[in-house]
Amino acid sequence: MELVDIYPTLCDMAGIPIPPSLEGVSAVPLFSEPERPWKTAVFSQFLREGIWVAPDGMEYMGNSIRTERYRYVEWHCWPTQELAAVGLYDYQNDPSEDVNIAGDGQHKQILETLAAAFKAGWRAATP
Repeated sequence: MELVDIYPTLCDMAGIPIPPSLEGVSAVPLFSEPERPWKTAVFSQFLREGIWVAPDGMEYMGNSIRTERYRYVEWHCWPTQELAAVGLYDYQNDPSEDVNIAGDGQHKQILETLAAAFKAGWRAATP
């Protein structure tokens, strides 16, 4: 479940129509069936503003997809939107995201799978 799912869940619980423009889904079905299949991934975004500015003086926006085991991140230069870097982290072997395995050819298939899921967007990860 993601933060964006709270509003549609509350609407559903209150019997209020869920606005179709929301980027979330009601988690009410999980209340009666907690083991049912749910989202296959969650998405997040982080602007490196003020906290970290690259040596080139640019700020970067990170967009990521997180599955149960992996996080895939694309960093784009904020002013130009050019792809600057990619990250892949394996939470089973590296729970604190210390080692970026995106450049390791051994993980090429998972990198491609997550990149495709990322490109497909949040709707493709919903139940």
